[in-house]
Amino acid sequence: MSSYAEAKTGVFWDIEDCPIPNGLDPVSVSQNIKSALANQGYRGEVSINAYKEKKTIRNDFELAGINLVIAGDKHGRSMSMFNAFFGWVLRNRGANTNLLIISRDKTEFFTHLEGCVAENHNILLAESEEPPERCSKCGIALDKPPISDKPVFGNEEWFWTSLATGGEPIKRPELCTVEGKDTEE
Repeated sequence: MSSYAEAKTGVFWDIEDCPIPNGLDPVSVSQNIKSALANQGYRGEVSINAYKEKKTIRNDFELAGINLVIAGDKHGRSMSMFNAFFGWVLRNRGANTNLLIISRDKTEFFTHLEGCVAENHNILLAESEEPPERCSKCGIALDKPPISDKPVFGNEEWFWTSLATGGEPIKRPELCTVEGKDTEE
């Protein structure tokens, strides 16, 4: 991770999927996201882009240094997030950067994330505790890449409420091989 420690981090946050937890406000969430990243060794500049369905009455997001984008329904938010994410990747081509995606549904991004890793972008994820939609035939979560014995991309993944409060990433059991089978320890 040392090559990403001082790198810029672009945050792309779907507020409808991952709303601000009770008792917090945009300023505290912004500070907590930055604190959680710093605690994991990501100390570079952080820019936060938030995508919402409707305009808010108060301007707390601007006070928090968060770029608030009113993007409409789920499809509109996904498209706006994807376009901003893709723009970030193009503007930072050839540079080490961190990309943090905060959303319940990351399917729009998964097809592009492997290419981002190949171009020196470190992928970080945060997701809602709500279970993702599952395939009716096989039961696999629709917002996950195929299961493998090693991470496809990304160093850290948080549950949204943990990240929003400055908490630790999800602790994943390590996979090991026992008699030719992959098992979780």
